[in-house]
Amino acid sequence: MSFTENLKAKIRADRLLRELNSTMKEPPGKWWVDSALIQELLNMTDFVHRKFRDLHLYVRPLEDDTMEVLVFDNELALYHTTVADVALRKSPCWQEMFSVRNIKKIMNHKDVLVSRGKASLKRIHANAVALLDLTYTRDDLALLVEEAHKGLEHRSMEQVQESLDLFVELLDFEPLNLDVLKEDVQVYAGPGQEDGSGSAFEHLILFDPEPLSLGLKKGPFSPKDDLDLAWVMQYAGGEKKADLKGMEVFDFLADRLLEKVQTRNGENQ
Repeated sequence: MSFTENLKAKIRADRLLRELNSTMKEPPGKWWVDSALIQELLNMTDFVHRKFRDLHLYVRPLEDDTMEVLVFDNELALYHTTVADVALRKSPCWQEMFSVRNIKKIMNHKDVLVSRGKASLKRIHANAVALLDLTYTRDDLALLVEEAHKGLEHRSMEQVQESLDLFVELLDFEPLNLDVLKEDVQVYAGPGQEDGSGSAFEHLILFDPEPLSLGLKKGPFSPKDDLDLAWVMQYAGGEKKADLKGMEVFDFLADRLLEKVQTRNGENQ
């Protein structure tokens, strides 16, 4: 897959993890997981489906004869052992019940159990992301900027949204919830600089899908600062202008990514 395709897959995997974590129930005896969502996430990993006895398992090799085995049910128990051992513990045959050693295994899984529930979701997500090549070059960034330009030129909300999602992901910008704005306005900000300013964020992005409006305020920003919030309200009311707007925003974000490329290349020399 191309860099852009890999990055889109990473964003999708992240969203699946958030959705699964928000909907999963894991109190004792009442486990529940969205099977369609977890199936989609598993399809992004190198786990392979295997039916054994009455169990639906997802397995991948680790080392020697040891496998990573996920039991596909609401509990999402993940084991490091063999498929046969998991079958013994989760779905034993009556003949296997005559062994004291087997009974101990059936009653206690701690020796091979790695995780359950949300902890298993985290491990599955990590496996999916590890398979993606998320390294990028100047040419990759040029393609991202070109697609963003096309989206703005054609007034395509979907294309601009996708471009913004990609840049936000690459730069580790975080979504912010500012009550002073209308609900459909998206707000993002990058991690703040450790310069003693005390601001948790910097470079505020405001995207309003309708009308198609994109602006960026440079410099530190704090959602707890009254002056910063006042600026946001004035911007929303048309009284203040953003430092950058439209394509200028994407050019600015691309320049920051180029700085990351240069820093990375310098560290690798």
